[in-house]
Amino acid sequence: MRNISKAIGIPFVLHVCQKSRPEILDVNDFLNKAYQRYYTGNDNLINYGYYKLMGYKFDFKKYLTKYLYKQYGQWHEAYAPNKTILRKITFGRIDAIIDLK
Repeated sequence: MRNISKAIGIPFVLHVCQKSRPEILDVNDFLNKAYQRYYTGNDNLINYGYYKLMGYKFDFKKYLTKYLYKQYGQWHEAYAPNKTILRKITFGRIDAIIDLK
């Protein structure tokens, strides 16, 4: 039997149902699709660890790791499941990656 983790959405605007809590049932599948290079709307996911969808905010920080990476002489912070996916979604050469715990 497969262990399925889920993420529950929290409303962040007034025009959506405040009592409804939509769920993303398979978090791993969602994150694999969200961390593709040309996927639109994943800026909040990469920079802050949450995803906004139709008035609801899904927090994925417990499934992601915060990394500090150096690119072109500047340091940047990003959330990603692992270092390989971070390299995949970042354009250009990454000089160093540090895992922030």
